[in-house]
Amino acid sequence: MTAPDRTTTSARHRAVGAASEPDGRPGRVTALDWARGLLLIASVCSEAVLSPRPAQLQHPAWSGMTAYDLIFPLFVTLSGCGLAFAYKNQVPARTTARRVVVLLLAGLAYNAVTTAELTWATFRVTGPLQVYAVLVLVIASLHHVVRTARAWALTTLVASGALAAALARAAAGCPGGALTPECNPSGAIDGPLLGAHMYAAGVLGHDPEGLVAICGTFVTAAAGVTAGHLAVRYRRSRLAPVWLGGWAVVVGGAGAVLTEWVEPMKRLWTPSFGLMTAALGVAILAIGYLLHDIPTRAGWAAVRARLGVPLIALGRNSLLVYFGSHVAHSLLLRTGEPPLAERIAQAVALDADPRLEFVLVSLAAWWLLALVLHWRRIYVHA
Repeated sequence: MTAPDRTTTSARHRAVGAASEPDGRPGRVTALDWARGLLLIASVCSEAVLSPRPAQLQHPAWSGMTAYDLIFPLFVTLSGCGLAFAYKNQVPARTTARRVVVLLLAGLAYNAVTTAELTWATFRVTGPLQVYAVLVLVIASLHHVVRTARAWALTTLVASGALAAALARAAAGCPGGALTPECNPSGAIDGPLLGAHMYAAGVLGHDPEGLVAICGTFVTAAAGVTAGHLAVRYRRSRLAPVWLGGWAVVVGGAGAVLTEWVEPMKRLWTPSFGLMTAALGVAILAIGYLLHDIPTRAGWAAVRARLGVPLIALGRNSLLVYFGSHVAHSLLLRTGEPPLAERIAQAVALDADPRLEFVLVSLAAWWLLALVLHWRRIYVHA
């Protein structure tokens, strides 16, 4: 999955905001890597918090939203934006197939490491990387017919409305007219299909990365794809952040409207949840574009390029840092007695509560790795 990337862009090329590379492909949008870098700081820091974890850094048992619920949706939104860049032009089917297979296999390995479950009878087959693999396949396939920002915006809104209607209809058939752990589409669809291979072996009655949730993640990713096409289309324009900000407002507003039919919740990745979290991701992208990508004179372009390096280095290796930090933290919590994570925390502690110091050490380690890899032009891709 690791490959060197020797592509460089001159300060002059960045200064004029060129819309494409010499081979005709969309040029790199710095805002995307910058936004990914911010996301990864939040992801690494939130994952590294040792027990007792505050309520905002835990997923709700069922309904409602916490700050922790925003991390993966932001990754999905920004990944959708990146897929728009990748698939704006024709990409060989074998390339897409390779990406999907690699992501699926990596997802199964990720499950084995993070859950320490090697018994096939209860081995979980769904997961975040598997969700990403399906999104790559679906978005790549749709790009054969849905190729513009306007078409993707329409696709996003139609898909979210259809999913909201389906979930509202399902809720109408539940006791009290509301979706519950005992009565929900995931239990009815993912349960018979996956059985004990579901999240928590199916005990909780739903799978947050099952087929039903994947429909919601598509809504989030499609909003990101739309933003990606807008970023490419208006690459030369100073109004690009305005277009992105406007799309964030539309997406957030649509999500707010859909709360009248189905509440925002990550457990089933409802469309209201998917759209409102996507709006946040697109808004962050717009800010990054304003800071790093609007056309400017060459002198300032060179300065802002240097200022952006720390976050960009993280963003260029988002797949490695995002999932690698989860795997590493899981292993540190399961190694030794007391766990190695707690021993490291005590070793770096400056007071009686070592949690902050452990978070900072974790962030510094992953950030340093990203900077070294960026310096060597080594990036991890599917």
